[in-house]
Amino acid sequence: MEQSYVVGQAWIFKAPQVFKESRLIIGAILTFTSHEPIICAAVTKAPMSDLRGRVQAITIPFLPFSKIAFDQTVLNIDGSAPLPKDFKDHYTSWKNDRKGIGFINIPFAGLLRSLNDELLKKARQTTNRVNNIVNIKNH
Repeated sequence: MEQSYVVGQAWIFKAPQVFKESRLIIGAILTFTSHEPIICAAVTKAPMSDLRGRVQAITIPFLPFSKIAFDQTVLNIDGSAPLPKDFKDHYTSWKNDRKGIGFINIPFAGLLRSLNDELLKKARQTTNRVNNIVNIKNH
């Protein structure tokens, strides 16, 4: 089913059960003529695992996703919610990066350590690039 996304929506996503109050909040949607949309979101009450395996809830002010990755991440809409106050600064910095805009192209399961581990695993499987972080050059 095709999802309709709107800035300000809060989404329940595939987070670990103990973090069932964690939400992805849409902060911006970028559209392109030659590429799928990018959905920029913040994560509230996100589970973060440290090197010792301890997990705590944090706010992630900014994560850019391909629409496909966002589709595969979210489960149900849960109304709307305000963005963290530093979303705008992170978004502006990301959008104005001279190297281009990178984004996540794999589903987000909530644990940042898991995301990082998955990206490293994928990097080892490819020759000279990570195929889950995509970069679009700014003009």
